[in-house]
Amino acid sequence: MRTALAALALVVAAGGAQAQSASDIAACRDVKDSLLRLRCFDDVSKPAAQAAPSAPTTATKPKAPDFAAYAVAPYRGPIGLPDFRGRDRQHASYRTRILAGAKAGPNFAGHLALVTIGCGSSCVFVPVVDVQTGRVFDSPLGGEDMLSLDMKYQVNSRLIAARYIADERCKFEEIVWTGSSFQRGSVKDLGEREACWAAD
Repeated sequence: MRTALAALALVVAAGGAQAQSASDIAACRDVKDSLLRLRCFDDVSKPAAQAAPSAPTTATKPKAPDFAAYAVAPYRGPIGLPDFRGRDRQHASYRTRILAGAKAGPNFAGHLALVTIGCGSSCVFVPVVDVQTGRVFDSPLGGEDMLSLDMKYQVNSRLIAARYIADERCKFEEIVWTGSSFQRGSVKDLGEREACWAAD
């Protein structure tokens, strides 16, 4: 009887639901007590237990951007246009898109227009137009280091909340316009690249 219990304990300890191996079945045959033997055969004949699928890893969502903390009054004066023959000639290759962005008026930080221009698959770059003066300048946003760039911003705030893919990871960053330049914040890792499409 002790041997029978030991054999049963061995099968149950091994999970009982392990794949039917010859040694498991042989151990059951050695069990003398008929009820224990039936239980033993029943345990080893169950399909292998499958581990419950782990819950999908959910990216840590960043807190909602506090646009009000960087509030600024929107500019409502005349629109200044870029000078592509002089001061802004380095941006002349994209004059059509940049002019359209400038003429649409400010969309960020009171008097700036962020203009999104494609540069390939999942790639954009974002020149900026100061609609008060028409001056065009570069931003730190976009390019191949910030694929699938998604930006949230407002005309009455100096804050940009940016989400993008870098090194096959989804990243989040807050960028602030100081009045003369862009100040980048710390970059948060949100998880695998798919998190960028799921987050919102």
